[in-house]
Amino acid sequence: MRPVQRLAGAIIAAAVAALLLSAGAAFPRVIDGVVALVNGEPVTFSEVRESVAEGMGIPVGDADALLREEADSRAVLRWIEALVDSVLVRKELEKQGQQIAETEIDKAVESVRKANGMSEAQFSELLGKEGITLPAYRRRVRWQMERGAIVRARKYKEVMVTESEVRDYFRESGERFLVGAKVRLETLFFPIASSPAAALDAAQARIAVQQASEAIREGRTFDEAEGSVRGTFPKVQLLTTDFVTTEDLLPELQREVRRLRAGESSAPFSTESGVYLLRVLERQGGTPGDFSAVKGALTEELTDRRSEKAYSDILSELKRSASIDVRL
Repeated sequence: MRPVQRLAGAIIAAAVAALLLSAGAAFPRVIDGVVALVNGEPVTFSEVRESVAEGMGIPVGDADALLREEADSRAVLRWIEALVDSVLVRKELEKQGQQIAETEIDKAVESVRKANGMSEAQFSELLGKEGITLPAYRRRVRWQMERGAIVRARKYKEVMVTESEVRDYFRESGERFLVGAKVRLETLFFPIASSPAAALDAAQARIAVQQASEAIREGRTFDEAEGSVRGTFPKVQLLTTDFVTTEDLLPELQREVRRLRAGESSAPFSTESGVYLLRVLERQGGTPGDFSAVKGALTEELTDRRSEKAYSDILSELKRSASIDVRL
């Protein structure tokens, strides 16, 4: 990728000015400021804004303000690059005649709803509590299906796993599955109320979650991450536990703890009361777990890891042959 290094404010200026562009032989269409061109196809500021809103579970207006106030151009660039990736994948699937139809999205969403025993109204209400609209959820499902489709099309054999490989993975990750083990944790907790009156508070919390998650990915401590977001969301809580038996934790925390080795941190995850970031500091005690009890989950996990690697390789290949102009 060859980003054109300009002032971050260029994004804002571009967003204000409406540009008239022509797409091939089609009629010209008026769009807002262009922040990237991918093989001639524009990615607009409004698309970035909507992607931020959907990804963080915040209103579009808050996403707009967040982008305009963001001092770190790298943070904005990450959102743009995610949309660039989606354009590359979609176009490649179209070229191969394997694009995802709306009917496939319908079936996938309906399957999730029915599996949870919810009516359409209940499902929409649940999404709303997570700060997600149904159209935004459908776009997430499409993106996941497109990622899966392109990996199957180009790297299928590379992501397949054998039982022997899963057993090896189990042995390497054995500490995660110790029965009765005690674990010491560090958490960042962002309480989020679900009432309509708390909508603004919830939006600020989700912005803070994203900022803290990025800080931790960049190698900052939980204490440093907490300090960096307290101005955005003063209700954030930094907690360090004494040793506690894994099985005594909340189910959502148990699930994340079992995904992590000592020293590793989770991605943000939600509970009924809010959003957590979690780090496993250390473990002690416990007896070895049963491979058969976790074989299915580990097979899926190892397949997912290989799929991520395959997807990253595919994007690198697509970018080498693409014309990409990021205007940031």
